[in-house]
Amino acid sequence: MEPILVAAYREMLKAHPGACSVDRILEDPRMRDEFLNRVWPALSDRTEFDVLHTLNNLRKRSKLPRRAPQRPADSPMPAKSAEVTIRSDDL
Repeated sequence: MEPILVAAYREMLKAHPGACSVDRILEDPRMRDEFLNRVWPALSDRTEFDVLHTLNNLRKRSKLPRRAPQRPADSPMPAKSAEVTIRSDDL
């Protein structure tokens, strides 16, 4: 069951970049329904509780892929080091 859940979670991350998480799947009925619809064909013999409980355990064991950090597309990368100029008036 775990590979199916990991694959479905990876699909959810791609479908909802920056908006998908295990917490949102567990708490948001629309996200939960979408996730369950992705796994149900292969796991129809499992209960909703079993599927969501296993998903939560995968998160606890760090077995799920992480979301990519979200940055605005137009913001430049922060400089690795900043140059500071001290004027004599400031002293």
